[in-house]
Amino acid sequence: MNKIDYSSLDFEDKDAAESYILENDIILFSDAGDIIICYRSNAENISRNWNDITTKTALYFQSNLLDEISASNLLLVFCSTDEIDINTRKKIQSDTYCCRKIARSNVGDIESSIKDLVFYNTDNERKVSSLSLIDLIEKKHPDVFNLMDVKQ
Repeated sequence: MNKIDYSSLDFEDKDAAESYILENDIILFSDAGDIIICYRSNAENISRNWNDITTKTALYFQSNLLDEISASNLLLVFCSTDEIDINTRKKIQSDTYCCRKIARSNVGDIESSIKDLVFYNTDNERKVSSLSLIDLIEKKHPDVFNLMDVKQ
């Protein structure tokens, strides 16, 4: 995941994209073909403005991108400096217009928050069971195992 500048992206109308980014204090990141758009404010402003920010993202950023693959792989993250109420979070995250959206609360450092979001749970190691399927059935479902005609 890398922090990027809008000038590294190709837009049909670069001035409109620049204006959208600067007026809304947008921070951009790129990760494996995805563009992550961060809007940071307090919970009250996010609750009041998320729909407007989404519309502006669609008009001045998404439809303006020349790379159609990037335009279809946008993630709009609303980073609040305080707690976003659950109803606002549900509205934001269930809205399907424009792009995927996530609302995050109590964000102090945007870059760390985005890294946590992008790399969430990637450090967990999974334990691989060394039991065979027959052994697993015998252990977890003895009734089923007893019904099976297994020769050991």
